[in-house]
Amino acid sequence: MTGPRRFRAGRFLDAAAVHAAADANPRLRSFIRTVAAHSEAGEVRSRRLLEHLIRRIVDDVGDLHLNNALNRLERIAVLRDNIAAILDHVLEGGTLPDGVRVATLGEYFDQLNTEMRELSRPRDGIVGDAPLRLADDSAAYADSLLREFDAGGGAGGRHVEPTGIVGDAFRAMPADRQAALRRAAELEPAALWHAVAAESQAGKRAAVADLETRLGGRLSPDEVTRLRAAVDDLGRARSRALQVNEARLTEALARIGDADLRAVVAGGDVWLTQQLALHNPEALTTLWRRFRDRGGRADDGPGFRAYLRHDMVTYGRGVLGEYSAAFSLSSIELFLKGPDANVKVAGTDLVGIGHDGWVWLIDDKSHRAGSVSGVSALTDNLVTNLRRDAADFRDGIARLQRDDPGFTPDPRILDAISRMEDAAAEIDRINRRGSASTRPARISAALEERRLRLRVTSAAGEVREITQALRDLGLAVEPTGTPVPLPPTGGR
Repeated sequence: MTGPRRFRAGRFLDAAAVHAAADANPRLRSFIRTVAAHSEAGEVRSRRLLEHLIRRIVDDVGDLHLNNALNRLERIAVLRDNIAAILDHVLEGGTLPDGVRVATLGEYFDQLNTEMRELSRPRDGIVGDAPLRLADDSAAYADSLLREFDAGGGAGGRHVEPTGIVGDAFRAMPADRQAALRRAAELEPAALWHAVAAESQAGKRAAVADLETRLGGRLSPDEVTRLRAAVDDLGRARSRALQVNEARLTEALARIGDADLRAVVAGGDVWLTQQLALHNPEALTTLWRRFRDRGGRADDGPGFRAYLRHDMVTYGRGVLGEYSAAFSLSSIELFLKGPDANVKVAGTDLVGIGHDGWVWLIDDKSHRAGSVSGVSALTDNLVTNLRRDAADFRDGIARLQRDDPGFTPDPRILDAISRMEDAAAEIDRINRRGSASTRPARISAALEERRLRLRVTSAAGEVREITQALRDLGLAVEPTGTPVPLPPTGGR
């Protein structure tokens, strides 16, 4: 069996979430006050101690659970191997292996059932009906927690609350805003913190509304106005400190060669522009070049942010749409061309073979429009895409045969490729000859004869209709998912 491992699950806890939970729980608030009263460092130290205790306990309970789960998975694997070996032996025409009784197989299945059931019951799987013991000696365990805290200074996990920066922002604001904050902190500390720590504009609006409701007229209208401004100030300072480390941002700026882009990033949006500079400077440079080529001004930071957001949203919806469509189209048994992250590459998105042998050529339209009037991949560029896809499929088969001389391609795939090539040749002939008015009907007939379907999917959008001109070509809409609304433009 696998020996005990340390997973350190506690480091994934968000410090803000820990503090919010402490503020909302009367017993934890009492703990903070009690420790603060007996500590020279006061509440700052007591809050850090509480965060440390919670992280360590999550670490230890998580280790118990995950190590137990790993050991169960190993036992499950052994049982499944034993059962499979017995069944394979019998299915190949043999009798039960030597030393194996019919009852033994039943016992294996009973053990497997027990292990699977216990795997889904975390606490029972760890300790059964016994108390949950993190250590044999509770005093020694508590002592180890305190020594660890003192040695590390109470450092948090991945997200350490930027108390210093928030404090600086508080001291920099006008005295009347400070007074409004102090008054709100005395009356409703937890609700005030939720408003400051909200991670989106919608969340902040809801949290501020809740705070004002809880205050219930105990602040004057002028004080409420100043409180809103103060909450915004602290929230912005906190968000910036959490999202971007100044030292890392300085390094990122030093890597940007374009002085105009460097200035835009330095004064830019912490949630988008600066994050991209930190994590993917190559993509940032490429998108900046495109923005400028399309007429964007060198000093238009807000315009560049809007361009980034539009590009990211469009790209993200496209990727989501292709993958959702691929996993939702139950009629397709085999994909010759599956989803990928190259959603901006021209051509068909998906090509598959259905249960009935028909070939599906798919273009996903995961955007917000309710109707589609143009699908160039399946109309104007259909001949080119049919030939390109067929050639790619044949090249793929050739590579497999080179790597494995014994490889034999599925006859259905070869037949599908041949039908795509025949359809391309016929549609090319139709496009060059005959009346334009009868062209859609002739193309549709050519596809039907070769058992090819053209489909528009809408996995992440609201497309439910296509124009009559597209229907005349044999296209149809295949909804494959629930529409995904975009957040409001003003959200972070």
